[in-house]
Amino acid sequence: MRSPGPTTRAERACLARLTEMDAALARLQLELPDDAQPLGEEARRKVKVWISRLGEGGADLRSLSSELEEIGGMIDALTARLLLVPWDGHPAAPGRPS
Repeated sequence: MRSPGPTTRAERACLARLTEMDAALARLQLELPDDAQPLGEEARRKVKVWISRLGEGGADLRSLSSELEEIGGMIDALTARLLLVPWDGHPAAPGRPS
C-alpha cells in the first residue's frame, strides 16, 4: 500500500521548502572548499531525512521546526565559509593579440 504523502497544507509547504533547501545546498556544495564538504553533506542528509518523513505523511512539524534551526545554523556556517575562502574570480578571458 502506498503512503498517503503529505496530507496537510503545512506539510506540503514544508516539503516544498525542504526540496528548495536541498537544491540550494546541492548548488552551494559545488563551490565549497574541501574542508567544508562534510558539513555540507551533513546538512543535505538532514534535509533529505525530513523530505522522506514528510513524503510519508504525518511527520511531527514541531520536531521539524527545531531541526530547521540546526540546519539553518549549518547553512549559515557554510555560507560564511564560502564567503571567506580566497577567490581569484573567474578565469581571464582570452586576450586579444597585441
